[in-house]
Amino acid sequence: MRKRTIKTQLVLSFLAIATLIIGSISLVALSLTNNHFSKYVEERQEDLLNQYVYTIDLLWLNSGETWNSEELAALSEKALENNIYFSIEDEQGNMVWELKGKNLKSAQDKLKKNALKVSEKKSVKLDETIEAKKKLINDGNEFGKVTFYYFGPFAYTEHDALFISSMKQSLMYVAIAALLVSFLLASWISARLGLPLKHVSDFTHKLTRGEYADKIPQETSIIEINSLIDSLNDLSNQLEKQHGLRKRLTTDISHELRTPLATLKGNVEGMIDGVWKITPERLQSCYDEIDRLTRLIGNIEVINKIEAKYDHLNKTEFSIYKLIESVIENFSSKIESKNLHVEIQGDNINIFADKDKMNQVVINLLSNAIKFTQKDGTIKFSISKNKDHVLLIVEDNGIGIEKDQQLHIFDRFYMADPSRSRALGGQGIGLAIVKSVIEAHKGSITVESKLGLGTKFVIWLPFQ
Repeated sequence: MRKRTIKTQLVLSFLAIATLIIGSISLVALSLTNNHFSKYVEERQEDLLNQYVYTIDLLWLNSGETWNSEELAALSEKALENNIYFSIEDEQGNMVWELKGKNLKSAQDKLKKNALKVSEKKSVKLDETIEAKKKLINDGNEFGKVTFYYFGPFAYTEHDALFISSMKQSLMYVAIAALLVSFLLASWISARLGLPLKHVSDFTHKLTRGEYADKIPQETSIIEINSLIDSLNDLSNQLEKQHGLRKRLTTDISHELRTPLATLKGNVEGMIDGVWKITPERLQSCYDEIDRLTRLIGNIEVINKIEAKYDHLNKTEFSIYKLIESVIENFSSKIESKNLHVEIQGDNINIFADKDKMNQVVINLLSNAIKFTQKDGTIKFSISKNKDHVLLIVEDNGIGIEKDQQLHIFDRFYMADPSRSRALGGQGIGLAIVKSVIEAHKGSITVESKLGLGTKFVIWLPFQ
């Protein structure tokens, strides 16, 4: 298939449609004009012949019901001016008046000459002599017949032919002008469409090269193109965001791997060289670093599952209240170590969800709250419901989160305070997992926080 630019395609399409429409209208207009004008000429010719019949009747009556050759000759001259000549017979069929010899040839030559002038207009063809017979009647009695001769099929005058020719020329000029306007309009529309689409095409090429900083400006009033531009800009933002996260992930993983590996290497080398004795404390230190590496690798696997949407939901009906109670019980030692007050408010509500994954959600949220709430602080779980959803609120009076960081806390490996988070054992994926699980259940999660006052997570979950 031959490829074209959108501008060429639009121009050709517009011209094809315009040609079809204009051609159809022109053909219909010409056909109607020819038909109606032909009827008009035919009726006019018929009226003219009837006038001559009436005049011949008067001449016959005024001459005492006889034929006056001089008056008929004068009438014949007048008829020739209208490209008509005639002959008259009486009631017995005897020829009363006719052009003969030179007069007949002169009349025929004149008619042919005038007919050629009309034919040269290339609008009508007058190439045959028409005979029209009319009865001459007085008081209901026929007293003769008149035969009229003219070039046909109808008696077009030079002005008639000029009118038809001018009409055709006008239609042709209108068609040319309409095609020109269509071409200009198509060029304008294609430019309006083509320019933003070219920007879109150039932008997508930049995306393939990893250039995410530029954005496409909205410079068109076309809703669909604006929607496409918005989608591509959003895609660019997401790609730029993911690119930044991956770079950050690489840096973080390198840092997280380097520290325990360096510690392990130093301990093992020291024990091999005999500098350090092999003691339970040294072995425990090595074990702790290995455990740290294991947890890091496990978190990376979790992230891969999230990105690949590998996690499938195994839904069962269970009490969200009892699930929270169980998680709180498991964290009792950490809660007691900071003398935190943890409470649950609300009803014992059952939901239909993946219990293991919801357990992970509660664990991550409670773990976060414990990490960032000072001693003697408060953590509260609130459970309520409406017709279709369960509302779960987890709030604390901890250190809070800065407003500009609240937009990113659900991003993978994002840590509001990296040094503090690492010191507390965080790796920046807990809230990313929470959001992934909630969205997999067709729910939503938002955060409200003020620095120094605490943080509140609001979760909406459907019953089913």
